Amino acid sequence: MKSLNYNKLKFNIIKMEHIPIEILESIIYLLDYNDFDNFNKSYHLNSNPGLNWSIIHMYRFGKYKKDLDYYQYYKIISAEYIILELNLKLKLNVSIEELIETTELNLSYNQLSSLPSEVGTLTQLQILNLFGNKLRTLPDSLSALHQLQELNLSYNEFTEIPDCIATLSQLQVLALRNNRLTEIPDSISKLTQLQYLSLYKNQLFSIPESLCNLPQLQTLDLSNNQLTEIPNSIGTLSQLKELNLRNNQLKEIPNSIGTLHQLKELNLRNNQLIGIPNSIGTLSQLQILDLRNNQLTEIPDSISKLTQLRYLSLSVNKLSPLQYSILKLELTGTLIMK
Repeated sequence: MKSLNYNKLKFNIIKMEHIPIEILESIIYLLDYNDFDNFNKSYHLNSNPGLNWSIIHMYRFGKYKKDLDYYQYYKIISAEYIILELNLKLKLNVSIEELIETTELNLSYNQLSSLPSEVGTLTQLQILNLFGNKLRTLPDSLSALHQLQELNLSYNEFTEIPDCIATLSQLQVLALRNNRLTEIPDSISKLTQLQYLSLYKNQLFSIPESLCNLPQLQTLDLSNNQLTEIPNSIGTLSQLKELNLRNNQLKEIPNSIGTLHQLKELNLRNNQLIGIPNSIGTLSQLQILDLRNNQLTEIPDSISKLTQLRYLSLSVNKLSPLQYSILKLELTGTLIMK
């Protein structure tokens, strides 16, 4: 039986109680179990009156998983890792000292309203998952997590982005989905290693120029906000591959969109767009373009230059049947949804 290794296990630490160490060791040992029924029968978890717990899901992920139901963004480095969702009745008595070498810490779904400042002593942390709690602030001590690469703060109650985040110089993934953010601080530009940023479903009305000073950014999700415009400087995000602006109140897109030569996916669904700039035709790597449910009456001729385009959604607009016919002739390898 393997010894307990906190580096290799993702679980809810807060809110678990009286789980015998041998069971936790067994969980790690039985990484090959995919069937919970067999796992449960083998270890008689439900028959132990001292536990009063249940495993809702047990997942084994591959190298990369995204948008899995409630798990809006997880990146699992190795298939050895499993995620155990446990109910909220239990608490595992683990001291900060025991976690000092931990590289991944998952405290999701624990109804946490605050985070202890001692978390800042876990200087080896690379991934911190606080998804689905009741957090509104973070302790300043998080500034000491110089190795942190991924931070998931989605589905909490943040009204502003904590100042300490700007000091996380190695951060590559920042998820702030479904909070109550009304603005993005200029300090966001200090995250020069950031590759993934999700601000889905907040209360943003504008985007600062500083957001466009993220040289490594590859995925930007600003969907489900109240945005009325996008800054022209969006074109400086030269590494951007995915841009999601669906469910906003945009009426136009700046011409600079055409300088995003690495862009593969552009989602503009459910806005108020009345036109698309001609520069869109220079997006030579674009594969997916979603323009569904806007106010478009025409599509620029330059769209025919999108030779890599595989999917184009134009339904619920004001385009004529003739335009659809022309597009089908010009984009022969593209699935066009009307």
